[in-house]
Parts: sequence; C-alpha cells; structure tokens
Amino acid sequence: MKFIALSAIILVVYCCYSVLSVKLSYHSPQQFADRDSKFIDVLGIRIHYKDFGKGENTFLLIHGFGAGTFTFENVIREFTKFGRVVVLDLPGFGLSERPSNSENNLFDPYSRVGQVEIVRAFVAKLSLHDIILVGHSMGGGISALLAERYPELVKALVLVDPAIDSYSAPKIISNIMKSHVGKIIFLLIIKPITLSFESAISKAYFDKSKITRKMRKSYLQTLTVTDWDKGLYYLFIADNSVDIKSGLSNISIPTLVIAGANDEIVDPASIREVAVKIPSSQYVEIEECGHLPHEEKPGEFLQSVLNFLRSANIGIV
Repeated sequence: MKFIALSAIILVVYCCYSVLSVKLSYHSPQQFADRDSKFIDVLGIRIHYKDFGKGENTFLLIHGFGAGTFTFENVIREFTKFGRVVVLDLPGFGLSERPSNSENNLFDPYSRVGQVEIVRAFVAKLSLHDIILVGHSMGGGISALLAERYPELVKALVLVDPAIDSYSAPKIISNIMKSHVGKIIFLLIIKPITLSFESAISKAYFDKSKITRKMRKSYLQTLTVTDWDKGLYYLFIADNSVDIKSGLSNISIPTLVIAGANDEIVDPASIREVAVKIPSSQYVEIEECGHLPHEEKPGEFLQSVLNFLRSANIGIV
C-alpha cells in the first residue's frame, strides 16, 4: 500500500513537472545576449557582464534579486562620462551560469558570502581598480559585505535601498528543502513563485506608469534562461545567515546610502539604520520613488551619487 501511495505521489509530481516544462521554454544565455554582452570564466562559473568607457575610476554595479545588468540601463551612459562602467550578472541571475551548488567545495556561489567571492575574483580577473561600488537591494548587502572584508578593493561605496538583513530558514525546514522531498515540493510551488515576480515588479515602483514594456520583458526574460529553475532552487536553499549588519560599523570607506522614500520592499527605516551604522556615511532619500531609484528616477539618483563623490573628493569633476 505504501508503495502504491508513493508511486501515486511520484506520478503526480512528474505530471506537474511535465506541465511546467511544456509551458516554460528554455533559451541559452547567448540567445538573449546583446551586442555589448561579454562572458568570462570566474572560479569555474560563466559570468555575463558588460564593460563601457574608460577612465581613472571604475563604477562596478551590482544588481538586486531577480534583476541583472539591464536594471542599470538608465544610468550607465551618464556614469561613462566619469569613468569606466562594469556591470555583471551574479550566478543564478540574468545570463550568468546556474552551476550546481556542490561543484565548488570552498563556498556556495548562491550565498551572500559566495557572491562576494565571485565579485572579488571577477574584479581580479578584469584587473579593476579605483572602484566605486554601487549595489542595489540584495546587491547592496553583497557590496557592504565586500567593502567590509576587502576594503582595499573599494574607493567609494553606494548602497541603494540595501537589503542587509540576514536570513536563513529553520534547520529542520532547510534540511527538508535540501532533500529529494524538498526538490519535489519546490517543483510544485515554482509556478506560483514565478507568477509573483510580475507583481513584484509593479510593487517596486512608486509611479507604475514608468514601468516600460522593455523593462518588464527584461525581468521576465530571465525566467526562460536555461536552468533558471535550478538556479532559483539553489538560491532558495542557500545559507544566508551571515551577519552583514554587525559589520557595517567597520566600513571606513566613503559611503552613500540612497533610499526610495516610498519603498514597499525594503523598509526605508531599515535603510536609514544602515546609514546610521556606517561611520561618516551620507544619506539621501528620493521622494515619490519606490525600490528602484536608478530605474524610476535616474536623474535624481545620478545627481545624488555625483554630489556625494564630489564631496568625498573621489575625482569626479
């Protein structure tokens, strides 16, 4: 009887997975690559990035959860007036590879600590220097952790609506999700998860009319890249219990913290707390703006960053 019940469960799961597979098409990263897209091997992982301009300073832009290089399209051209601009897709996002989380024994490339190591190796591979590190949301947490651990790499730090809270599922739930049963559960809930992405895009903007068709397409396109579901699973089970908040007081690099006053994804009060914890940091709040200031209000975002860099004597004329 137990065997029959188990067989029935497996059959149901297989059917659900088959339905999902039919509805979702998969494309290689190269199919979505732009003319200015580049790929590089970093610690055994194929990373997608773009590289613009030149100059004494290098703006290194780190995206948030569910985003990629495309999120900075509204500000890249302006930044190139003041130096080199490099943007990359972290593992599990955009057009970068979704490797197994067990292929590297040193760290999990889907965890915050692992992503910091990926960025550090990426910086070394491209010989980047005089870095102005700009991190948004999840990328803000990664940028803060990198600036704390490797301050010699960063000249100035800009945290945009940073998500720095540590989080990790209770051990019993974590163990279940890492098991075969957990993978089955994930397959059953992945469709509702992906459907929630589209509503999250709208929630991220204060002025919904500024969400262009192109930007919405860019966010949703990621969900059809080869192994996107595998990457999402590994991101889901990654250990992100690292305490970023406690290290903020150790950051001595000139820092600007930017918040969208109407952010519904990261509480503006917690963003102000980040600024308070980082010594001598500057704080700017952009009115009538949601979670994506660089997308929704690029003009005010750019002006805030440039004013900060000038006040910090970073070499921006």
